[in-house]
Amino acid sequence: MSKLVLIGGGGHCKSVLDAALRMGVFQEIVILDPGLNAGSKVMGCAVYGDDDKLGELREKGLDNAVITVGCVGDTLLRRKLAEKADAYGYSYPAIIDPSAVVSEFAKLEPGVFVGKNAVINAGAQIGRHAIINTGAIIEHNCHIGAFTHVAVGATVCGDCNIEEDVFIGAGATLIQGLTIEKKRFIKAGEVIVR
Repeated sequence: MSKLVLIGGGGHCKSVLDAALRMGVFQEIVILDPGLNAGSKVMGCAVYGDDDKLGELREKGLDNAVITVGCVGDTLLRRKLAEKADAYGYSYPAIIDPSAVVSEFAKLEPGVFVGKNAVINAGAQIGRHAIINTGAIIEHNCHIGAFTHVAVGATVCGDCNIEEDVFIGAGATLIQGLTIEKKRFIKAGEVIVR
C-alpha cells in the first residue's frame, strides 16, 4: 500500500479522491490546497497545507502525487504544479475509477485520471496528466495528448489524434480519424466532423 498526495482540493479533487478511495490501494491520502485550512478534512482525508509542503511530504515518505486542480481550457496551473512535484521526484500513478473500462491494450501515461464509467478502448494512448472524465469514451487507436481534458460524456471516435492541452467539452463528439491541434477548446455538445 502506498501513500498519495492530491495537489488541489476543489471539485475535481473530490472526483479523483473518490476514485482513489474506491481503488483501495492507498494507505494514506493527503490534500494540498492553499484555499483550505490545514488540519481540515475532505472526504475523510487530511488537508496538509499548500503546495509549498510538497518537499516536506516527500521527506515523510509520500512519494506519489496526482494533480487534482481541474481545468476548463487553460492548463498552465496544472503544468506548473506538475513541474513543482517533478522537482521533488514524485511518481504519478494513474487513478482509474473501478467502474471505468480500460482495455489491457491501452496505454496510460503517469498521472492520468479516468472517471466513473469512462471507456478507453484497445490501442488508445493517454498522455501524462490527462483527464478522461465521467462517462467519456476514447475509442480504439486514439492518442490523447498530455494535460488534455476530455469532459463528462464526451466521445472521441477511433483513430483520432488529440494533441496536448486540448479541452473537449461535456457531451462533445469527435468523428473518427481527426487531428485536433494543441490548446484547442471544443465547446460542450459540439460535433466535430473534420
